[in-house]
Amino acid sequence: MTDPIVDPEAWETMKAITDPAFMIELIDVYLSDSPDLIDQMQRGFAASDIDVVRRAAHSLKSNSASFGANRLADACRDLEMLAKGNTLQGADPLIARVAAEYEALAPFLMEQKNEFE
Repeated sequence: MTDPIVDPEAWETMKAITDPAFMIELIDVYLSDSPDLIDQMQRGFAASDIDVVRRAAHSLKSNSASFGANRLADACRDLEMLAKGNTLQGADPLIARVAAEYEALAPFLMEQKNEFE
């Protein structure tokens, strides 16, 4: 069985403890920043810049985990660990996985945001 795009328990906990207006802001910032972080990973990989890839993966990992987006956070963690090993060999499919997980997550977050508005 595939893990859900967002851990339901983590999502419900976050909703319960966060003001709706602040949730909207968090979702907006996440949806705005995440494509830039993925772009940084792609450009860093193309330029063989391990530090850029590692930092972008770390940031997106942390941000995604806060929403309970464990599949995306795990993909970012795998990429971050690869870069921490001072290599980008094998990073291309991980970056593609990160991008695909984000593309699956974004519509869910937009739908949830609409429920807060």
